[in-house]
Amino acid sequence: MTSGPPPPRPSTARTSAPPVAAMRSLARPKQITAAFWLWQLAAGFAIASAVVAIGRLDGLRDEFVREARENDGSASAGTVDRVADLSVLIVVGGGLLIGVLAVLFAAAMWVGKGWARGALVLVALLAVAYAVLVAVPLGWLVLAAACLAVVATVCMYLPGSKPWFV
Repeated sequence: MTSGPPPPRPSTARTSAPPVAAMRSLARPKQITAAFWLWQLAAGFAIASAVVAIGRLDGLRDEFVREARENDGSASAGTVDRVADLSVLIVVGGGLLIGVLAVLFAAAMWVGKGWARGALVLVALLAVAYAVLVAVPLGWLVLAAACLAVVATVCMYLPGSKPWFV
């Protein structure tokens, strides 16, 4: 048995993604730039829909009260009021939530955070569900926000965008 130096240790460097320093020198793919601005536009439409809803609070609440009474004539006035208030909260809060999440996660996507793409997929699904629920009272603003979110999601997954994410 010889007593020589131990064999060299294998490298622990990840080879699946470029180092962060090398990534900073990469040019941002056009798909990511397009997705970022589409997300900003979708967020603007979602927030605008919430602002429109705030401007029509009384009309929205009256409509929800009418629908609740039509669907369940035996419901108490307190129950109908709570359902109408919660419905208005969902309409206003949903638009604000989608807008804020889109801006925050798009900023993370812009700098190359891989988890942001998955989070933005969830925001897009939330935007589509929100549009399905409130398209009648709010109209084209929520439909535009949902459509832009879907297009932005597709842009994030186009072939040239994958190397951008760590």
